[in-house]
Amino acid sequence: MHEITFLDFDHTLFDTDRFFHVDVRNAFSCFGINDDIWQQSYDAVWKTGYTIEKQIEEACKLSGKQLPVADMQSIITHAFSNLRAYVFPDVFPALERFKSKGDVFLLSFGDPEWQRYKVTSSGIAPYGKELLFTREEGGKAAVVKKYAQFSPSIIVVDNNPAELDCIRELVPDALTYCMNRVPVGFVPKNVKDFSFLEARKYCAQPMRYVHKKCSTLEEVI
Repeated sequence: MHEITFLDFDHTLFDTDRFFHVDVRNAFSCFGINDDIWQQSYDAVWKTGYTIEKQIEEACKLSGKQLPVADMQSIITHAFSNLRAYVFPDVFPALERFKSKGDVFLLSFGDPEWQRYKVTSSGIAPYGKELLFTREEGGKAAVVKKYAQFSPSIIVVDNNPAELDCIRELVPDALTYCMNRVPVGFVPKNVKDFSFLEARKYCAQPMRYVHKKCSTLEEVI
């Protein structure tokens, strides 16, 4: 049977917290940008379409310091031009397996330009038949429904229970997997331990439907 597999990107295929909340944040701190300015600049820039360059510019303004904006942009963006190291180790073998059974769609929430940058820089883009993005929370469900007419076998893997609930409402026969990449027994070292920061928050969200739980793509049958 020809399968269609929809894969979320952040926290499912890609360790977004290690990339963004740990390593990118630390790169900013090397130039004297503290956590408060980091968060304020991120919140301000996200509304207009996120890029690292925009956040650096905003952070420098908020800091009130004379900082080398152009040098920071050049150094930090170059340091994160190749993001393959942030792809979870089980991902590429699983992508090959999914492709052998049908079509794979990468379905991601967020600003399309920023999401495309991460997907492309991580080396994952060639595995997807299409890269699909939505800015609307709960918007993935309409995308899945659109493509569900082409196959009776729909598989969706996402770390966000709310998105999976919306998908099950529109496509009841979809096989939905809720991914949890947070290691069993993980405890933050301190309040500034940003490992799995956002991933931890998704784990605590309630589910209205029953979704198969998994911690690796090897568990997706």
